[in-house]
Amino acid sequence: MHVSATVTHIAPVDSTRALPPDEAVSPPTSTRTSPALRAAFTHVLLLLIGCLLGQLLPTLAQMPGFRLHVLWIPGPLLMGWLLFTPRPQWRTCILAAAVGTVLAFVLVPFVGLSGLVASAGELALVAAVAWLLLRWRTTGSALEGFRDISLFIALGCIALPVCVAWWQMLVFPVAPRGLAPGMLLTRLLCSSVSYLLIVPTVVNIARVLQTPERRAGWRWRTIAVAVLLFGVLGVIWGMDWPEGVMTPLLVLAPIPLLIWVLIVFGVSGAAVCMLIVAVLAMQLSLAGVGPLAFWTPERNLITAQVWTLGTGCALLFLGALSEQKLSNHLKLQQAYRRLGEVTGRMLVVQEEERTRIARDLHDDVNQSLAAISICLSTLRNQIPEADRHSVVELQDQLLTVSNDIRSISHELHPSILRFTGLASALDAFCIKRNARGALRVRCRIESPPRLGDDRELSLFRIVQEAVNNVDKHAHASTAHVLVTVRGEQLLLRVDDDGIGMPVAGSTPAAPGLGMISMEERARLLGGSLRIGSSPLGGTRVEVRFPLGDAATELPPLRVVAHP
Repeated sequence: MHVSATVTHIAPVDSTRALPPDEAVSPPTSTRTSPALRAAFTHVLLLLIGCLLGQLLPTLAQMPGFRLHVLWIPGPLLMGWLLFTPRPQWRTCILAAAVGTVLAFVLVPFVGLSGLVASAGELALVAAVAWLLLRWRTTGSALEGFRDISLFIALGCIALPVCVAWWQMLVFPVAPRGLAPGMLLTRLLCSSVSYLLIVPTVVNIARVLQTPERRAGWRWRTIAVAVLLFGVLGVIWGMDWPEGVMTPLLVLAPIPLLIWVLIVFGVSGAAVCMLIVAVLAMQLSLAGVGPLAFWTPERNLITAQVWTLGTGCALLFLGALSEQKLSNHLKLQQAYRRLGEVTGRMLVVQEEERTRIARDLHDDVNQSLAAISICLSTLRNQIPEADRHSVVELQDQLLTVSNDIRSISHELHPSILRFTGLASALDAFCIKRNARGALRVRCRIESPPRLGDDRELSLFRIVQEAVNNVDKHAHASTAHVLVTVRGEQLLLRVDDDGIGMPVAGSTPAAPGLGMISMEERARLLGGSLRIGSSPLGGTRVEVRFPLGDAATELPPLRVVAHP
């Protein structure tokens, strides 16, 4: 078995040269930001600031006329961070959240040590629940499947708030103003709503930032439309509507907006939209405005929190269905991309093998045939005149075989393509096809730009394969090849007057290797392959691809036509 290996792009190494001391011991310097510094800015700093502000908001909420604090931020923010952060960086995230909490209590010293202990216990419970959610998850990403969301609702939105409230009751023997018996339900609902809204928002935004394919709907125009719709919703909810039929309709008003955002922006957009709508509903309820405001501010807030829990849970499950479809679509795209890469490599290997076979045929086999012809000439001079005609016939047959091998060698590796360009190569191809078969090939090459060797070879192979298919299957007498520039694209078109496409209703035949090869070469060119009916009555094969920066200056108009 013959094994051939080719190694490229390896510089020669002089093993006898000793490295200087600095070169031997000094690591290569880099001006790029180190991964540790990037992690500090993306994980530590943002999480520290978020926990710091989240701890300060309850204190600010005690100020007269200040009702901004309707969500509890530090615990949900840490859980969301842990769910998308790799496990080795958990210690850094927990430390950042703890530092933010300590800084908040330093800035507000009258809260006391008991508040710091209560926050520390919550951070520990958050880390434990995040570990359980990742331990029992069924999919590759957090909060993506129905089982993952069910576990998150059970552990993160129900069990965790109850455990945090129980821990706070142990830490505060005498209930402060925030844990009065009448406010316990409100605090539980506030914690549950916070985890339901903030954790999916953080996880899904991180997923979008890490996966560029998920940013398809995030465009400035759609964002502007979403902001406008939010403004309309705020105006509608802020109006003084009479009680009656309009109240249920106003409660359902955000549902179409949430569904639209889920379709356009994906799960990340729906999570952000649900967070904004929930904060708007709770703020308006505290102010005694909106469809959820009928009683005192405290009861209105509870009503808004219950509505948020129901709507948020339903949106999570609906988003899980959308997320699974999107994930399957992205996996399919990735599989197609890998298949295309494999096919492209296969075509490269095929061209290399064609080049090797063409070189062997031209250099080895043809040279051997020439040597045999020389021997026959010597033999012809040594035999009687009456027997020389047999040797002459044998030499003629040998010359025919040599010409056929040379023609096959040129078709396997058109060297003229590299030295003279695509137009001359197609010109020579059409002349050879017209000389050896009944099919008449007419080539028209208009203003062909000089492309790279790989692109010109792909175009030549597409023409070669298309003409071969016409000759084998179309039963055509004429084939027209057109290569021209249309705007910023190059157009390749092959028409024939054969039997044409299958009739409508018949079962289409599976594409052969030649068709698959043309499609893949068109894809590698950055274009597309279209097959349809031709005005000549047969089939049209058309390839379009953008020229981009691959084309050099266009030469003067050149038209090559063969009647």
